[in-house]
Amino acid sequence: MNMSGSPPSGVIFDCDGVLVDSEELASRVESELARDLGLSLTTAEAHDLFLGKTVDGVLELMAGRSGRQLSAAFVYNWAFATAQVFMHELRPVPQVRAAVEELRTRGVALAVASQSPLARVRFSLEVTGLAQLFGEHLYVTSMVARPKPAPDVYLLAASRLGVRPEDCVVVEDSPAGAASALAAGMRVIGYVSGHAAEDAVAAMRASGAVVIRSMAELLPLIPPRR
Repeated sequence: MNMSGSPPSGVIFDCDGVLVDSEELASRVESELARDLGLSLTTAEAHDLFLGKTVDGVLELMAGRSGRQLSAAFVYNWAFATAQVFMHELRPVPQVRAAVEELRTRGVALAVASQSPLARVRFSLEVTGLAQLFGEHLYVTSMVARPKPAPDVYLLAASRLGVRPEDCVVVEDSPAGAASALAAGMRVIGYVSGHAAEDAVAAMRASGAVVIRSMAELLPLIPPRR
Protein backbone atom coordinates (compact mmCIF):
# COMPACT_ATOMS: atom_id res chain seq x y z
CA MET A 1 0.00 0.00 0.00
CA ASN A 2 1.21 3.53 -0.79
CA MET A 3 1.34 6.23 1.87
CA SER A 4 -1.43 8.80 1.62
CA GLY A 5 -0.69 12.11 -0.04
CA SER A 6 1.08 13.19 -3.19
CA PRO A 7 4.44 11.73 -4.23
CA PRO A 8 7.16 13.37 -2.13
CA SER A 9 9.64 15.91 -3.46
CA GLY A 10 12.13 15.06 -0.71
CA VAL A 11 13.10 11.98 1.25
CA ILE A 12 15.11 12.40 4.45
CA PHE A 13 16.90 9.44 6.03
CA ASP A 14 18.09 8.90 9.55
CA CYS A 15 21.62 7.48 9.41
CA ASP A 16 22.32 4.84 12.08
CA GLY A 17 20.16 1.77 11.60
CA VAL A 18 18.55 3.15 8.45
CA LEU A 19 21.37 3.82 5.99
CA VAL A 20 24.19 2.04 7.80
CA ASP A 21 23.92 -1.16 9.81
CA SER A 22 25.62 0.38 12.80
CA GLU A 23 23.30 -0.28 15.73
CA GLU A 24 24.71 -3.63 16.83
CA LEU A 25 28.29 -2.44 16.30
CA ALA A 26 27.82 0.78 18.26
CA SER A 27 25.96 -1.03 21.04
CA ARG A 28 28.76 -3.58 21.28
CA VAL A 29 31.32 -0.80 21.79
CA GLU A 30 29.09 0.91 24.36
CA SER A 31 28.62 -2.36 26.23
CA GLU A 32 32.39 -2.87 26.40
CA LEU A 33 33.00 0.70 27.56
CA ALA A 34 30.29 0.37 30.20
CA ARG A 35 32.31 -2.46 31.75
CA ASP A 36 35.17 -0.01 32.27
CA LEU A 37 32.76 2.00 34.41
CA GLY A 38 31.72 -1.04 36.45
CA LEU A 39 28.42 -1.45 34.59
CA SER A 40 27.15 -4.75 33.26
CA LEU A 41 25.28 -4.23 29.98
CA THR A 42 24.84 -6.74 27.20
CA THR A 43 24.94 -5.50 23.63
CA ALA A 44 21.15 -5.87 23.43
CA GLU A 45 20.66 -3.95 26.68
CA ALA A 46 22.95 -1.16 25.49
CA HIS A 47 20.97 -0.97 22.24
CA ASP A 48 17.64 -0.67 24.05
CA LEU A 49 19.00 1.86 26.53
CA PHE A 50 20.78 4.18 24.11
CA LEU A 51 18.71 3.90 20.90
CA GLY A 52 17.85 7.34 19.58
CA LYS A 53 19.94 9.17 22.19
CA THR A 54 22.42 11.95 21.47
CA VAL A 55 26.05 11.59 22.55
CA ASP A 56 25.26 13.78 25.55
CA GLY A 57 22.25 11.60 26.33
CA VAL A 58 24.34 8.43 26.30
CA LEU A 59 27.01 10.02 28.50
CA GLU A 60 24.38 11.26 30.94
CA LEU A 61 22.89 7.78 31.25
CA MET A 62 26.31 6.15 31.74
CA ALA A 63 27.33 8.71 34.33
CA GLY A 64 24.05 8.36 36.19
CA ARG A 65 24.21 4.57 36.29
CA SER A 66 27.88 4.41 37.25
CA GLY A 67 27.88 7.33 39.67
CA ARG A 68 31.06 8.58 38.01
CA GLN A 69 31.95 11.74 36.17
CA LEU A 70 33.06 10.78 32.69
CA SER A 71 36.32 12.29 31.50
CA ALA A 72 37.33 13.67 28.13
CA ALA A 73 39.60 10.63 27.82
CA PHE A 74 36.55 8.35 28.08
CA VAL A 75 34.81 10.22 25.25
CA TYR A 76 38.00 10.13 23.18
CA ASN A 77 38.34 6.38 23.65
CA TRP A 78 34.67 5.87 22.83
CA ALA A 79 35.00 7.79 19.56
CA PHE A 80 38.10 5.93 18.42
CA ALA A 81 36.79 2.51 19.46
CA THR A 82 33.63 3.17 17.45
CA ALA A 83 35.60 4.40 14.43
CA GLN A 84 37.86 1.34 14.48
CA VAL A 85 34.93 -1.07 14.54
CA PHE A 86 33.10 0.88 11.84
CA MET A 87 36.15 0.96 9.59
CA HIS A 88 36.39 -2.83 9.60
CA GLU A 89 32.80 -3.99 9.97
CA LEU A 90 30.30 -1.28 8.99
CA ARG A 91 28.06 -2.06 6.01
CA PRO A 92 25.05 -0.37 4.41
CA VAL A 93 21.66 -1.60 5.57
CA PRO A 94 20.73 -4.38 3.11
CA GLN A 95 19.06 -3.09 -0.08
CA VAL A 96 19.12 0.56 1.00
CA ARG A 97 21.71 1.59 -1.61
CA ALA A 98 19.49 0.48 -4.50
CA ALA A 99 16.50 2.31 -3.01
CA VAL A 100 18.43 5.57 -2.53
CA GLU A 101 19.93 5.37 -6.01
CA GLU A 102 16.47 4.89 -7.52
CA LEU A 103 15.08 7.87 -5.62
CA ARG A 104 17.99 9.97 -6.84
CA THR A 105 17.34 8.83 -10.42
CA ARG A 106 13.73 9.96 -10.02
CA GLY A 107 14.91 13.45 -9.11
CA VAL A 108 13.84 13.28 -5.48
CA ALA A 109 15.80 15.61 -3.18
CA LEU A 110 17.72 13.56 -0.59
CA ALA A 111 19.14 14.38 2.84
CA VAL A 112 20.31 12.76 6.06
CA ALA A 113 19.13 13.94 9.50
CA SER A 114 20.78 12.29 12.49
CA GLN A 115 21.27 12.49 16.25
CA SER A 116 24.90 11.43 15.80
CA PRO A 117 27.80 13.89 15.53
CA LEU A 118 28.48 15.16 12.01
CA ALA A 119 31.95 13.58 11.93
CA ARG A 120 30.46 10.16 12.70
CA VAL A 121 27.76 10.57 10.03
CA ARG A 122 30.32 11.60 7.40
CA PHE A 123 32.64 8.75 8.35
CA SER A 124 29.84 6.17 8.31
CA LEU A 125 28.64 7.22 4.87
CA GLU A 126 32.17 7.35 3.44
CA VAL A 127 33.08 3.91 4.81
CA THR A 128 29.95 2.39 3.29
CA GLY A 129 30.21 4.22 -0.04
CA LEU A 130 26.95 6.13 0.42
CA ALA A 131 28.36 9.61 0.87
CA GLN A 132 28.13 10.66 -2.78
CA LEU A 133 24.38 10.00 -2.82
CA PHE A 134 23.73 12.83 -0.34
CA GLY A 135 26.53 15.33 -0.98
CA GLU A 136 26.51 18.08 1.62
CA HIS A 137 22.92 17.50 2.69
CA LEU A 138 23.89 16.04 6.05
CA TYR A 139 22.16 17.56 9.06
CA VAL A 140 22.63 16.71 12.74
CA THR A 141 21.01 17.85 15.93
CA SER A 142 24.04 19.88 17.03
CA MET A 143 23.04 22.28 14.22
CA VAL A 144 19.67 23.06 15.82
CA ALA A 145 18.29 24.13 19.18
CA ARG A 146 16.65 20.85 20.17
CA PRO A 147 17.40 17.17 19.41
CA LYS A 148 14.84 14.57 18.35
CA PRO A 149 11.97 14.08 19.23
CA ALA A 150 11.72 17.83 18.57
CA PRO A 151 11.18 18.52 14.85
CA ASP A 152 14.11 20.95 14.48
CA VAL A 153 16.60 18.83 12.53
CA TYR A 154 13.97 17.64 10.04
CA LEU A 155 12.71 21.18 9.49
CA LEU A 156 16.31 22.29 8.88
CA ALA A 157 16.84 19.50 6.34
CA ALA A 158 13.64 20.36 4.45
CA SER A 159 14.54 24.04 4.41
CA ARG A 160 18.02 23.39 3.03
CA LEU A 161 16.58 21.05 0.39
CA GLY A 162 14.06 23.71 -0.60
CA VAL A 163 11.16 21.32 0.00
CA ARG A 164 8.02 21.95 2.07
CA PRO A 165 7.75 19.70 5.14
CA GLU A 166 4.44 18.25 3.92
CA ASP A 167 6.20 17.18 0.70
CA CYS A 168 8.82 15.16 2.60
CA VAL A 169 8.92 11.52 3.62
CA VAL A 170 11.24 10.51 6.46
CA VAL A 171 12.75 7.06 6.97
CA GLU A 172 13.46 6.38 10.66
CA ASP A 173 14.25 3.46 12.92
CA SER A 174 13.36 4.85 16.34
CA PRO A 175 10.05 6.03 17.80
CA ALA A 176 11.73 9.25 18.96
CA GLY A 177 12.92 9.92 15.42
CA ALA A 178 9.47 9.14 14.02
CA ALA A 179 7.94 11.57 16.53
CA SER A 180 10.42 14.21 15.39
CA ALA A 181 9.41 13.84 11.74
CA LEU A 182 5.68 13.76 12.49
CA ALA A 183 6.03 16.92 14.59
CA ALA A 184 7.64 18.52 11.54
CA GLY A 185 4.53 17.70 9.50
CA MET A 186 6.21 14.97 7.45
CA ARG A 187 5.12 11.44 6.56
CA VAL A 188 7.16 8.71 8.23
CA ILE A 189 8.25 5.23 7.24
CA GLY A 190 9.59 3.25 10.17
CA TYR A 191 12.23 0.66 9.35
CA VAL A 192 12.38 -2.22 11.81
CA SER A 193 14.89 -4.86 10.72
CA GLY A 194 13.60 -8.35 10.10
CA HIS A 195 15.39 -9.82 13.12
CA ALA A 196 13.98 -7.27 15.59
CA ALA A 197 11.43 -8.34 18.17
CA GLU A 198 7.72 -7.72 17.66
CA ASP A 199 7.64 -5.16 20.47
CA ALA A 200 9.94 -2.96 18.37
CA VAL A 201 7.40 -3.16 15.54
CA ALA A 202 4.58 -2.30 17.93
CA ALA A 203 6.49 0.69 19.32
CA MET A 204 7.19 2.01 15.84
CA ARG A 205 3.56 1.61 14.76
CA ALA A 206 2.42 3.34 17.96
CA SER A 207 4.61 6.30 17.02
CA GLY A 208 2.49 6.82 13.89
CA ALA A 209 4.92 5.45 11.31
CA VAL A 210 4.13 3.07 8.46
CA VAL A 211 6.37 0.09 9.27
CA ILE A 212 8.59 -1.85 6.86
CA ARG A 213 10.75 -4.85 7.77
CA SER A 214 13.03 -4.71 4.71
CA MET A 215 14.35 -1.87 2.56
CA ALA A 216 12.93 -3.78 -0.41
CA GLU A 217 9.55 -2.52 0.85
CA LEU A 218 10.57 1.15 0.74
CA LEU A 219 10.13 2.11 -2.92
CA PRO A 220 6.60 0.69 -3.28
CA LEU A 221 5.55 3.15 -0.55
CA ILE A 222 7.05 6.13 -2.41
CA PRO A 223 5.37 6.50 -5.82
CA PRO A 224 7.28 8.37 -8.56
CA ARG A 225 6.45 12.00 -9.21
CA ARG A 226 4.73 12.67 -12.54
